[in-house]
Amino acid sequence: MFTRHRMFALAVIVALGEPTLAGAQDLSFTYVEGGFIAGFVNGVEESGTFTDNGTFELETDSDGGGFIGGAWQFGENMHLFGEYSSAGQELEISDGIDTGEGDFDVVRWRIGVGYAYPYSPTASFYGRLSFDSIEIEDVGVAGFDLDAAADDDGIGGEVGMIWAATEAFRLQGHVRYTSVGEVVTEGSDTFDSDILIGLNGRWNFRPDIALITGYELGKITTWNLGVRFTF
Repeated sequence: MFTRHRMFALAVIVALGEPTLAGAQDLSFTYVEGGFIAGFVNGVEESGTFTDNGTFELETDSDGGGFIGGAWQFGENMHLFGEYSSAGQELEISDGIDTGEGDFDVVRWRIGVGYAYPYSPTASFYGRLSFDSIEIEDVGVAGFDLDAAADDDGIGGEVGMIWAATEAFRLQGHVRYTSVGEVVTEGSDTFDSDILIGLNGRWNFRPDIALITGYELGKITTWNLGVRFTF
């Protein structure tokens, strides 16, 4: 354990110790990435879709899954992008007499177009418009017939900034709106809009390969760890 922590600290020191480039940085929007994702979906315990309008009592917990994404830059500053993730959630359900345990999957994807504005040699602002989709599927609890599958889609938007802190290290922050980001706890609808705040980091241990990690806070909160290949 100590050796692993020491190696991680050394990697951070090496990355942060490199001087910031005076010239232009590679802030390319042409990449493919993927890895592990985990998160927690708020509001399931109060959702009529899951509780059968109050018939069941629920408890949920986070679980993991995978994600993949990519983008292709065209023209001077435009890019197309797409993201897909599938993350599980643990589920415990009770009808007041019997209790069962199971799980379900939250599948989200979005595709869209973006524009990046190079504010300086080491920083770029960007904006994105997207078509967003969410689906709750494979809901299964032994001993219970729970028909809680649901899906919806809508529009989304994102604004953010990428900063090349060093030759190897990038920080990215964003604020994102999606019309299908929250599990509704009242009414007949399953999903509603949400605003999410995210922070991502990338460490390029090779010129075109980076370790990536990110955290996005919202009604559906996620964090990820993976690898990005830049072209």
